[in-house]
Amino acid sequence: MLWIFQIVLLSATYQDMKVTQVRTVADKVQVGIIQDNFTMSIQVEAVKKNVCGLVYNSKSVLLYQVDSLGLGCVLNEKALASPTKITEYIDVLKNSINGEMIVKLRNEVIDQNMLLYGREVNSDFGNYYIFLNTPLDPIDSTISIITNQFVYVTFFVFLLATVLAFYIARRLSSPIVLMKKSAMSLAKGNYDVHFESSEFEEITELANTLNHTGQELKKMDELRRDLIANVSHDIKTPLTMIKAYAEMIRDLTGDNKEKREENLEVILDEVDHLDALVKDMTQLSQLQANVLSMNRIDFDLVALTNHILKLMDALIISSTIEVDFLTPEKVMVNGDKIKIQQVIFNYISNAIKFIGQDRKLIVQILLEDEFVRFEVTDHGVGIKEEDLPHIWDRYYKIDKHHARNIGGTGLGLSIASAILKGHGVDFGVISEIKEGSTFWFNLPFSKKMKSHD
Repeated sequence: MLWIFQIVLLSATYQDMKVTQVRTVADKVQVGIIQDNFTMSIQVEAVKKNVCGLVYNSKSVLLYQVDSLGLGCVLNEKALASPTKITEYIDVLKNSINGEMIVKLRNEVIDQNMLLYGREVNSDFGNYYIFLNTPLDPIDSTISIITNQFVYVTFFVFLLATVLAFYIARRLSSPIVLMKKSAMSLAKGNYDVHFESSEFEEITELANTLNHTGQELKKMDELRRDLIANVSHDIKTPLTMIKAYAEMIRDLTGDNKEKREENLEVILDEVDHLDALVKDMTQLSQLQANVLSMNRIDFDLVALTNHILKLMDALIISSTIEVDFLTPEKVMVNGDKIKIQQVIFNYISNAIKFIGQDRKLIVQILLEDEFVRFEVTDHGVGIKEEDLPHIWDRYYKIDKHHARNIGGTGLGLSIASAILKGHGVDFGVISEIKEGSTFWFNLPFSKKMKSHD
């Protein structure tokens, strides 16, 4: 833009500006002709605009002259050297359409380019012809200076831009190249790789995101290994027992009916456990893949909880557990009754496994403003804060030492989590070490109960 305006268009712009200035002087001269009053202000204006001028009548007689250029005035030089030239200029004005004439000349005396302006003025006293002259040469020297400056400026700017571009490119590309190497290492399974940040905010944010991704991938890899090990253990244990007891029946107790029945009972128990494990894994996969649909209905959460406690009565009595059920008389909620029953069963079963020394289990149903809150509390060992986000993961073990779950498959909390996520409700756990844990979830009120309230 600078090249275009300062070099390509500078000459034309300057010439247009000079034409405008000359026209301003011509306007004042024209007023003086019409009013027959050539005042000092006309000469002052001509000097300010660096203009010389002549006024002729229709008979080519010089009537008025103003000169601020001396030898630089081409009109004086032309008029003195060739008086007939004025007559030619007057003829040009007479034949012009708009009564104006603009000619670019060269003053050979001082070797300068000049702008000659002419105008025809019609008045009551007759026709008059104004000729004004102003130099154009200062623009040539200005253009020459600017051109030379721009050559140096262009070279300097190009050199500076090249250096800056190379410097910025190196500063930008270096951390990206390092990130690429770290990403390749991460892709090969090195989850301990660290992505370096830089002074650029965007690259720092990307590095932090990739570091977080690496940590999550490491956790997922650990969970995957635990899952494979735990599932293998859960499957291997009953298979080993089935094989051992089947061999005992074949080799030792085949003819002893009582022993054979005991061994067959153990085999059937282990087969049932395997069947429950496969069913739980299948259900969990379907829930997490959103394959199973939710059959939402209105039901009494209090009645459902009482039914579950009655089913678990034998386990509660045998474990010498005291259950406190704190609830209103009736609470109508909306959800999948069968799946919520499974969630409550898993919550209570989990609490029984980690029951505290007081052997006390608290089940509560709380009415909030917008929802119903269900809680199961035990006073057991509690859960460490760093383990809380992972207890919903399948086969996650707090102590990392897997042991076969009594009365379950180890997937209860994972299934509960998937069911509650499918309902789109909040759930979680509050726990302190040596104080116990409270597992909770929310359910919406039934429409009927809302309208009744």
